[in-house]
Amino acid sequence: HKLKMSDRNLKKATELYRDLENAWNIKDLQDVGNLLSKLKVHLLNLSFLPTGSNVAEMDDRPLLIARSMLEIGAFWSLECRDVFSFERYIAQLKSYYFDYAGILKESDYKYPILGLNLMRLLAQNRLAEFHTELELFPPDQLRNIYLKKPVSLEQFLMEGNYHKIFLSKEDIPDPYYALFINILIDTIRGEIACCAEKAYTQILIPEAQRLLMIDNIEDLRAFVGRRGWNLDSTQQYYSFSSEDLKPENEMIKSPTLIAQCLSYARELEKIV
Repeated sequence: HKLKMSDRNLKKATELYRDLENAWNIKDLQDVGNLLSKLKVHLLNLSFLPTGSNVAEMDDRPLLIARSMLEIGAFWSLECRDVFSFERYIAQLKSYYFDYAGILKESDYKYPILGLNLMRLLAQNRLAEFHTELELFPPDQLRNIYLKKPVSLEQFLMEGNYHKIFLSKEDIPDPYYALFINILIDTIRGEIACCAEKAYTQILIPEAQRLLMIDNIEDLRAFVGRRGWNLDSTQQYYSFSSEDLKPENEMIKSPTLIAQCLSYARELEKIV
């Protein structure tokens, strides 16, 4: 049975998509959300997706509408800071980027979106999935600017070169990459802070700024406040919460343990 969308239904889908595109262009996020829902329901009711041997005979127009809708949905999710919604759109888009590659012209947004997906996995510390996704691309495609960035960041992460990750915010191929770089940096800071809490009973404020890569003192106060660090009476040190405190004779004054903890974590990640 050959699946086919009627001209009337195709016209309706096209009208809904144009409304969606217009709302997205002016960043009316609420309207975009509503139109995404309407268009998804309309396309699902049409049952146009290709199956079996009829793929090569499919009318690609509804597929292009669906792909473009999902791409807007992916970017809309990032505008809304909804990473879980972004993940759902990515799962659907993969079919259009890979399974239907033979009948659809390659999208201009394919590599930016797939690169952002790699950034998401990296920021969420889902490194096994990160490497699985990389296997979808031939080696020559990994030189694409949108894919090269997350690959470089993963290498910096494995090397423990956190300063380069921090500096990478200034050199990104798309503004949306900053969202995931910030998440990644927050994760790194959390790991460093955890190691510091196990190595020290207190830490000088300038040393905390250096270790955590936080220049702004207000940002530092917000970070340490979330972790329950307390400013001592001299206003020079942060001390850690009572459950993290150790007897003085157990206190390690060298940053060696921090470096060792981070090194062990990286080695374990490589093994996994």
